[in-house]
Amino acid sequence: MPRTIAFLFDSGGVDLVGQARTGSAKALLRRVVEHPGVDRAVVSTPSPDLWAQEPVTVEPDPPAPWRFGLRFTELIHRYRPDRLLYFSAGSGFLLTDEMLDRLITFEPTSSAYAVLNNFYSTDFGLLAPPLPLGDLARDNPIGTRLWQAGYACFELPRSTGTQFDIDTPGELQLLALHPTVPSELRAALAAVPTARAQSLLEFLVDPEREVVLLGRVGGHLARWVEGEAACQTRILSEERGMESSGRAERGAVRSLVGALRHGRTPTELVELLGQFGDAVVWDTRVLMAHLGFWPPPAERFASDLLDPTQVTHPTLRELTHACAEAPIPFLLGGHALVSGGMYLAVDLAWENMDREVRFRPLPFPG
Repeated sequence: MPRTIAFLFDSGGVDLVGQARTGSAKALLRRVVEHPGVDRAVVSTPSPDLWAQEPVTVEPDPPAPWRFGLRFTELIHRYRPDRLLYFSAGSGFLLTDEMLDRLITFEPTSSAYAVLNNFYSTDFGLLAPPLPLGDLARDNPIGTRLWQAGYACFELPRSTGTQFDIDTPGELQLLALHPTVPSELRAALAAVPTARAQSLLEFLVDPEREVVLLGRVGGHLARWVEGEAACQTRILSEERGMESSGRAERGAVRSLVGALRHGRTPTELVELLGQFGDAVVWDTRVLMAHLGFWPPPAERFASDLLDPTQVTHPTLRELTHACAEAPIPFLLGGHALVSGGMYLAVDLAWENMDREVRFRPLPFPG
């Protein structure tokens, strides 16, 4: 029988996002190791103590500078799986039991194949056989690299379970409203503010409201929100793939929202954006890249939580303060907020609600 091993990469960390990622990863792997199709689970992490009590093999990351592809390839050579389940911490934990089983047991006739949550920006997937990826700095381009190597690449249906990923406090404000959040996450989410996220959920099911989405909004998500939310939507999608393409690293990001910033203060920009809807969901990383600054994670995350007192960069501090004081809710984050975060938001918004309030025609028969 082919040997299936699960690899999970957890960067650890004691901040809110780090704790949530580790908690979600534990919740996921406890399910994975119970599946009869999985022979072993391996966790690569710089924080091995966090995993000491889990039913997994812990591989402490070496102290040298860490690079995804090199570590991935090293572990492949060490464990030599026939089939590899790969997960980044923070992804996959909202998969239904049925979808997780389909992922683990999928075996097409292709000699080399992969099943990915997102072909264009991968967070988790099944690779058979696993391919060394030594030159990759991060996991997002896995799908493209496998396709270039001749793999048959399949993509899981897009949903909250397949697309939600913990990357910023933005999506954690939505996750904190989940009625059945895994117990491993409850402590980390206990202090997360939810008032603005709750307002967003209410607006999503109100035909008289309009929600603005800004940033790296994918086409599938845009179509899905259009069909599933009752509200009107105003979407400005820009700079998809800015990191995987290298544009962010080269300083080549160009943003329409960033262009609106020129000649305006951050406060004036927020006031302008607030005129176009009842709530704004904003991937602010595109604006940061356009303006040429990238604060450390602690400051970006403080901005996502609308706490300007913890932000030292003057532009981001003023923008954060303006969003906190705005008369409408601003929900800030990164790509994960305007992708998996919005899938979750729409699903949560319809909890205990009648979906028939949406304006939609009947399908034409025949």
